[in-house]
Amino acid sequence: MRVLVIEDNRDLQANIARFLEPDFLLDFAGTGPEGLALALANPYDVIVLDLMLPGMSGIEVCERYRQVAPRLVPILMLTARDTLEDKEEGFQAGADDYLVKPFSLRELRWRLEALARRPVPPSGRTLTRGGLTLEPESGQARWGGRTVRLNRTEALLLRWLMEAAPEAIPAATLAQRLWGDDAPDTSALRTHVYALRKALAGLGLDDAITTRRNEGYRLDAR
Repeated sequence: MRVLVIEDNRDLQANIARFLEPDFLLDFAGTGPEGLALALANPYDVIVLDLMLPGMSGIEVCERYRQVAPRLVPILMLTARDTLEDKEEGFQAGADDYLVKPFSLRELRWRLEALARRPVPPSGRTLTRGGLTLEPESGQARWGGRTVRLNRTEALLLRWLMEAAPEAIPAATLAQRLWGDDAPDTSALRTHVYALRKALAGLGLDDAITTRRNEGYRLDAR
């Protein structure tokens, strides 16, 4: 697995390198601009991105990368802040997962492995439901003349919900598809669904995803 770590703390860089380098191919960047340049120049499997960086914040790096990158490479964001607002900002910028400092290197490893195992969106296929279209490979969703770029996790969730519509998908099924047997607590899936709902609301699709008691999440097929 090839991983880019964009982190300006040299001690943390060294700890990550010692723990992961026997099994991972690692590149490191210490500033936002350097990390963005490497991310766009190389085919990484996962990008680890610190929120606070010199030259350009992690949010800016994430947003710019998602705007121009041809592939939906998963991004794991590192942060010392754990509020819902901080997570929402990161997910809206294009992050796929969060890891709060200080963290266990073992947890970093299994989160990287879980992100890399997520299905790769199929190429060349556009999904359509009730005027909503999704290009799974690029993460572009469109409705009513508006367009939004989803991150990899949001694109996968929307793809599965569109394919199942009008049926609901149990939360446990979605968690299994995203994380396999390494699923975190249930709040992680709720946070991703919340971010997807916000993205769809930006298209004008308020309440497009409903929660069905004892059934799961459902996309309004209209």
